[in-house]
Amino acid sequence: MSDKHDLKIMMVAGEVSGDLQGGMLAQAIKELAPNAILFGMGGQKMKDAGVDIRFDVLRHASIGIWENAKNYFLTVRAVFNRMKKVVEEEKPSCIVLIDYQGFNLELAKFAKNKGIRLVYYIPPQYWAWRTGQAKYVSRLIDQIIAILPEEEEAYRKAGANVTFVGSPLLESVRVSGTREELRDALGVRRESKLIALLPGSRFSEVRRLLPVMLEAVKILRARMTDTEFIVPVAASHLKEEIEKQISRSGLPVRAEEGRTYEILKASNFAVVCSGLATLEAAMLGTPMAVVYRVSFLTSLIMMMLIQIPNISPPNILAGRAIVPELLQERANARNVADTVCNIMMDPNVVSEMKKNLSEAVSRLGSPGASRRAAEIVLKVAGSL
Repeated sequence: MSDKHDLKIMMVAGEVSGDLQGGMLAQAIKELAPNAILFGMGGQKMKDAGVDIRFDVLRHASIGIWENAKNYFLTVRAVFNRMKKVVEEEKPSCIVLIDYQGFNLELAKFAKNKGIRLVYYIPPQYWAWRTGQAKYVSRLIDQIIAILPEEEEAYRKAGANVTFVGSPLLESVRVSGTREELRDALGVRRESKLIALLPGSRFSEVRRLLPVMLEAVKILRARMTDTEFIVPVAASHLKEEIEKQISRSGLPVRAEEGRTYEILKASNFAVVCSGLATLEAAMLGTPMAVVYRVSFLTSLIMMMLIQIPNISPPNILAGRAIVPELLQERANARNVADTVCNIMMDPNVVSEMKKNLSEAVSRLGSPGASRRAAEIVLKVAGSL
């Protein structure tokens, strides 16, 4: 492979998870092509990996169809118009779109008309929906890079040029030390039961789910003695909101930033917002219950369109429900507390869940996904 001084790769991520995986991809691209110029939209992880971040919209990241519509017109539209100008001015060799489907698909349509090659890393989950959108994405995008085997299968059926590389999280979700050593470092009593509360990486998730989790903590404290609770803060801009909610609750719950993996590995159980964090917990072998709430309008649309029986990545990987999913009205404090108690008080259930999580994670392939993805991006960009 020859490095090209004029090799320009634009990368576009709009959420915390996309920034994390975009950062690992950018680092791998730089290792393979040190002279590649990387620029675009993302956050701190991508910036640290050498991407010239022109726009950071992570603070505005939302969830749900209706929520994203409101956010889009209020905030993101202006950024989108400026991004179009960047595309026209920079004329990148290719654009790598990372998740964030509403924004990225519209940008893809614009760039396609300019003759720019497109790569979609972590493609839209249209493969799980009863729509023809997967075929539309397949026609629009030159190369799809899938991180779940189900994505590859569905997009291949839709006619896409798609490659499964595995999950980049296999490279990053690593923790050294025993549970006891981690508890000591976290200031958690070894004899305590530790429960991690992960309300998501978007403001809207935290505002919908953390109050439910804190109400569940009240119930759990009355039922289970010697139990401690920690909220790993997914992103620094969420810390103030999380601490405000905890303070208002008056509960002895701690918020810890930058130690998510250590907390998950040290925990006996986790209550997790559906998404990337469920895979992280699975990789660390932490039993969990998955919670998810969106607006009423979004939930109606999702019920009509989603064709798969489970929505959390561990259950999708397993092809069955290996962890409980408490969705919408079922994601209430009483149900969360009951679910946590029922699982934690039965060692056989805990053991079976850990075994099932390990088997599900084994379907994610082997480490090295970011490098494999980088090789595909450079090939599309014409540098391989």
